[in-house]
Amino acid sequence: MEERRVADYFVVAGLPEKPELLDDSDSGHLKGYSTKPPITDIGVVFPGLGETVPNGYELIELTPTGLVADLNHGSMRSPECFLCIRRGRDRPPLVDIGVMYEGKERLMADAEMVLMSVGERLANVNNSTAKTFITYRRAHPTAPCNALVVVDVCVIVASKGEFPPHAFCMIAKNLNKGLMGSDVFLCYKKSMNRPPLIAYKPEVLFRYPTIDRRSLVFPTSVPLFCLPMGATLELWPNNAVTPKPVFSTFVLTVADATDKVYGSAVTFYESYPHTQLSESQMDQLGWRAGVSHNTHSVHINKCICLLSRWPFSDTFERWLLYILVLMH
Repeated sequence: MEERRVADYFVVAGLPEKPELLDDSDSGHLKGYSTKPPITDIGVVFPGLGETVPNGYELIELTPTGLVADLNHGSMRSPECFLCIRRGRDRPPLVDIGVMYEGKERLMADAEMVLMSVGERLANVNNSTAKTFITYRRAHPTAPCNALVVVDVCVIVASKGEFPPHAFCMIAKNLNKGLMGSDVFLCYKKSMNRPPLIAYKPEVLFRYPTIDRRSLVFPTSVPLFCLPMGATLELWPNNAVTPKPVFSTFVLTVADATDKVYGSAVTFYESYPHTQLSESQMDQLGWRAGVSHNTHSVHINKCICLLSRWPFSDTFERWLLYILVLMH
């Protein structure tokens, strides 16, 4: 009868009472988020017309291979045109960047257009009479803290043999529509927006059965497969909505790689009492006692998981989500 068992173990993984910091060797250098603050603003600069980069902005001066990142690259009569970006966490970040040919396309309802340069000139990035503008979409103020946001922007000159860097998305619209000039394209990179956090080694908080089965010894690596980026202690703005539970699967090889165990896991977040933060944790998260609780709250991630010899992931996902509803 034991061979007909649908699942072998039920596991809850998360932050232990005495956590240890997670380092790169524990997670295998897996990092699904950017350590840079996300991009919150984008602008157009015409340096040749006396415009300067505003305070807090950084100029995109060079392409990935070291060419001048002039949006009018190769043009004879058009002034030099550059992009500048601002990073920060003081306002909702950008979730998308685009290019719009005026008169040929309609702006999306939630998108905005960079109409004016930093010097209050028309921010036309095209080198011909037809107008081309940069567009962007901003995250909602209540967006989850783990949403995908724009973390980097670059300019490539395709006619000089440049290609989008790894993980960058190229907007397939040439910024130079005139007869003269190079083929210039805008690229951007998205990554998970993460708030201030501390990553710890995840551990098994509960398992059933509590003793190993004779047919399958409990794999000790399960917690890191459940939470590959660690058990995190995170600081969220109070107006941020809780992210939806995320389902994932993994496969473990056991018994000297002669057998497989299929893992089905659902990761979710729970609130964490700020009164339990140590002084070191407060310092790392930027928590100010008596002040931060008015604007921020602390949360941790957890994971519930089923280990089985059978790859019934769809059924296990529905069952785990049902258990999660009962838990909350």
